[in-house]
Amino acid sequence: MILAAATGFLMGGTLIIAIGAQNSFLIEQSLKKQWVGLFVALFIVSDAISISLGAMGFGLLLQEFPLLISVTKWAGVVFLLWFAFNKLRASMADDANIVAMAKAPVSFKRAMFTAIAVTWLNPHFYLDTVLLMGNLASQWQTDKWWFVTGAICASVVWFVSLSRLTSLCARWMERPKFWRWFNRLNAVVLGAVGVQLASL
Repeated sequence: MILAAATGFLMGGTLIIAIGAQNSFLIEQSLKKQWVGLFVALFIVSDAISISLGAMGFGLLLQEFPLLISVTKWAGVVFLLWFAFNKLRASMADDANIVAMAKAPVSFKRAMFTAIAVTWLNPHFYLDTVLLMGNLASQWQTDKWWFVTGAICASVVWFVSLSRLTSLCARWMERPKFWRWFNRLNAVVLGAVGVQLASL
């Protein structure tokens, strides 16, 4: 029981950290201090739903619909590359504009769409949570829900800690140089994920 939960926590934490699009979005929103708690909750609930579905065997069901996987994959590729392009373009603005754009509030509708997209339009999300975590959970048989609980706890710890730490550091991140390189790093991460997905 304890071993299953600990393994779920370790594996869940490792995979959550690897989903770069979610983390980049949450860091940016935490720096702007916009609806951070809502997005933390959204990401945690999304992880909880997808990991639980995987544990119930939905990963095997999902593999029966290759067309659905393909459509999701290419929608995710287009979105991630578009997101990366916008970040790269933003990094090229002059000092005054780059800070202004970084601090500019984003509409709730647009921010919510982006949060949902970096989660549910990201095929890595399904591969990591529904398929991989689901398969790992099933190996624990009667203790699989302890494994799932551990994985969900890792999601809670990671997203809460990431948003809190970013918010605490926000006052040191207001220089144009920071935002220029932050946008460039975002563009590289998102672009790399998009290209990797396209090659699968």
